[in-house]
Amino acid sequence: MVNVPPQRSWLRRNTILVACIAVGVLALTYAAVVFTRAMGRTTAVGDTSVPPGSSTPGITGPVVGGPSASASPSASATPKPTRSKRPGSPQSPPTSFPGPGNTGPRGVTLTSYSGSCTITRANTVISGKLVRCGKLLNKADNLIIRKSKVVGSIENRGSADVRIEDTEVDAGTNYEAAVGYENVTMYRSNIHGGETSVNCHTNCHIQDSWLHGQYIPPGEDWHLDAYLSNGGSNVKLIHNTLACDAKQTNNGGGCSANAAIFGDFAGNANYTFERNLFVASTHMPYCTYAGYQTNKPYGQQVDNIIYRYNVFQRGSNGNCAEYAAVTSYRQEPGSEFVGNVYDDGTPVKASG
Repeated sequence: MVNVPPQRSWLRRNTILVACIAVGVLALTYAAVVFTRAMGRTTAVGDTSVPPGSSTPGITGPVVGGPSASASPSASATPKPTRSKRPGSPQSPPTSFPGPGNTGPRGVTLTSYSGSCTITRANTVISGKLVRCGKLLNKADNLIIRKSKVVGSIENRGSADVRIEDTEVDAGTNYEAAVGYENVTMYRSNIHGGETSVNCHTNCHIQDSWLHGQYIPPGEDWHLDAYLSNGGSNVKLIHNTLACDAKQTNNGGGCSANAAIFGDFAGNANYTFERNLFVASTHMPYCTYAGYQTNKPYGQQVDNIIYRYNVFQRGSNGNCAEYAAVTSYRQEPGSEFVGNVYDDGTPVKASG
């Protein structure tokens, strides 16, 4: 009798072959997963679904003094400029701006200030006061003026610094700036009177404020501005109403611009004008001088001059000012002119 060995199943006879096939399938699956994830990362980094320079919606009838002026950070917080998270992402200029209804000491009863008109003690706080000093001179660190009215000017120089919140400054007939001249931080304030509303050339942050109502005596040749710098750096004007609204005199005096950067005493670097309203007037040559002038000692030293999402009123002649909205702008490395429009939504062009 012949013994026939028992038949083994195909799977048992080909164990090695099956194992090799399984390993191959797993390897192919892993490779496919890695490739898919890599492609996903490449697509996210190179996403261009929002093209740079996208047009912004039209602006119709900006509202001055409405309730929409943004709240500022607390006194201990560092102001953060409004910037897009990715270059080229679309933003729109605002449709409401600071004015009489949302600047100054609203809802408080002021009491008379009896302190010194020269501040020498660090961390001094003036709150809810009517200050009649003619000139409030600060020589100390961290002066805070909050929900007050200052009749006169505020002067801050050197290493001293001042923070002005929800305050009115009335410089009256003073032949100087209502607020100056360095290390100034300001929120939701009503600044008027004086030759210039704010003259601040170094370390300045002006936000949600109303700069207007400068003073010039009849027949004088003063040159006025809502904001002025004659050379400096690290300046930000964010969401303000800028108006140089005095009329010209018969002696060549009057407004230079709503905002003027001149290279008189130093070069100019790191200026940002963002989401401001430039109020129209034919009594000034331009609504803004952007810093580059060949006839100034330091007028060709400009760097990082940024105009972003501002609104320029057209005014009676359609130019914002007598000649044009913008002059003295030069496209240097780091400079930017984007999203600026007239109040009818038409793009504003920068000019040199």
